[in-house]
Amino acid sequence: MGTVKCKNCGASYSDNLSACPYCGTMNKKGAYREFRLKVSDIIDSVLGLKEDVQRSVSSIILNALLRSIVLIALIVGLAFIGSNFAKVNYQNDKEYDQEALDDILWMDENLDALNEAYENGDYKTVKELYYDNSSAVRNWNHYPTYCLKSTYSELMNSSRFDTGTLQKVLYFFYYPEYFSGYNTMRLIDKEEYGEMCASLLSSMEKRGYTEEELKDIYEKCADSYGYTEYEKLKQYVKEDGNGQL
Repeated sequence: MGTVKCKNCGASYSDNLSACPYCGTMNKKGAYREFRLKVSDIIDSVLGLKEDVQRSVSSIILNALLRSIVLIALIVGLAFIGSNFAKVNYQNDKEYDQEALDDILWMDENLDALNEAYENGDYKTVKELYYDNSSAVRNWNHYPTYCLKSTYSELMNSSRFDTGTLQKVLYFFYYPEYFSGYNTMRLIDKEEYGEMCASLLSSMEKRGYTEEELKDIYEKCADSYGYTEYEKLKQYVKEDGNGQL
């Protein structure tokens, strides 16, 4: 069993799957394998049907004829569906190639503006450019670190501390891919991320949370995929006088 990289979100997953489990983008190889297996199951099921043993020659001939008809019908149906499947995938590939070309042209025009806004900490401009072409910006080399830096800035400047804030804090420490996407941590500036974690932890300690307590809260409230349950988190929110982080 091999792996395939999603053309849309960049996630790696088994090439046996018909679609990316993270964003839903179709995997042609897996989808076609799944389709063939389903057809094979249908054929096995039809050919495997056994009625009471027929002793007469006429019954044997009739059964053989019926099986031949079913096989021919399935082969014709498979050929028809397969040809349409190929047409759909060809069209999808054409559309994907055009989208990729559009992203390249857009990035050529906007890369300088993106880099300048990032270096100046102007995350509002980066966000506006992201809304203009999200698929292109997601492939920008600074995008993963930008996601964490903008989240860090939001948390440190938050005017209130509630369940949603605590949830983001836990994701920032223990599930940073939540903000930047899967398979992107290798692109993150580890030194910058470590400095942000230390600063954010210091703020949380002032609110009465220790590092061990935060980790314990995350483990108690996170499911097998790493997502926290909002209702469970409510009991761990510690309010102070002004509600700020």
